[in-house]
Amino acid sequence: REFEVIVWGATGFTGQLVAEYFQQTEERRRIRIALAGRNRAKLDAVRKRIGGDVKIVTASLSDPKSLREMCRRTEVLLSTVGPFLKHGTPVVEACIQEGTGYVDTTGETPWVRSLIDRFDAEAKAKGVAIVPMCGFDSIPSDLGVFLTCREIQQRHACNTRRVETFVAMRGKQSGGTLATGIMMERDHAAAMKDVFLLGGERKTGVRGEDRDVKEVSFNKLLGKWTAPFLMAKLNTRVVRRSNLLFERRNQGYGELFSYQEKALAPSEKVAKKLLRASQVPPEVLEALVKAGRLPKQGQGPSKEERAKSWFKFFIVGQGENGCRVMTKIRGGDAGYEETAKMVSEAAILLASSKSEILRSSGGGILTPAFAFGDKLVARLKEAGISFGTNEMPSRSTAEMGKMSKL
Repeated sequence: REFEVIVWGATGFTGQLVAEYFQQTEERRRIRIALAGRNRAKLDAVRKRIGGDVKIVTASLSDPKSLREMCRRTEVLLSTVGPFLKHGTPVVEACIQEGTGYVDTTGETPWVRSLIDRFDAEAKAKGVAIVPMCGFDSIPSDLGVFLTCREIQQRHACNTRRVETFVAMRGKQSGGTLATGIMMERDHAAAMKDVFLLGGERKTGVRGEDRDVKEVSFNKLLGKWTAPFLMAKLNTRVVRRSNLLFERRNQGYGELFSYQEKALAPSEKVAKKLLRASQVPPEVLEALVKAGRLPKQGQGPSKEERAKSWFKFFIVGQGENGCRVMTKIRGGDAGYEETAKMVSEAAILLASSKSEILRSSGGGILTPAFAFGDKLVARLKEAGISFGTNEMPSRSTAEMGKMSKL
């Protein structure tokens, strides 16, 4: 096809970072990409700013024919156009009709559920890989659990009983991300509470260890306070779907597998502050946006603020025999710089290895871990995101705290 990757939504906040990422190295500049959106003048301005001989493609959500023509020209479509609940479905439908691979930056699990219900069977039948949630939601969680469970299986020849992810991070949300979160909690409250929204429920039903964390606690193993993690309602659903997909291939994490995510806090006081922040109703957040106390759509952290941002994931898995394994993932600005990196590398991998990925996955509505696995981990390592998996020895709480370097 004419292009390997088309970036749909290249004039948006995240879309521009993706466009910049493709121009940062000679290797990535060799990839045949195009910038796509509705407004030619805005696309030209982005192209001029990032430099390079990048093609422009225009299409509109109100014109399904233009979407199909766009998808027909590329191996993979990379979408950053949200809210996906409002704008995403016609693009995915066009990709499936034209046999085009798809990745995106959504964190909207109710929308992903709608894709599974509507398109999973058709995408499988047509041999198309649709891989949503390829940004910070939910690549670190999904790949981290994949690596942890596999290490337990390979090193100890047993299944995984439970995994807990502990997250420390610094960064700011954009107005668009905040608006999407408000919309999901306000308009899709029941779906957001469904811990197995994307599948993967155990035969025992919903257990306490499957539920979203809603309290502050002290983790003795790590010697740290924990609190609810705002992205857990998204990431945990994707991880559970990955387990379901692997189970269909007889490679599941374990019959009793459970998964939770928690935010790490330096003190009980900070943990309680994080708890209160997780309990703010969507209508209150909307009022704060209107009052200018939270960012509006189109507003986001500056380049200087993004340069100071970082994230650390500590993914602790316990095997059915009691062994423990920890995977550590570290990177820079989670929501934007690293999200652009993650989704871009996913798109490049799908474009370059589409046949192999389809043979392995069978197509359909997939997850990052199930579709890409080790190959994406390798690409992200080369791009500067740190991954490491090790056995956790039996040590005192104080020694464990030192080892984790939290």
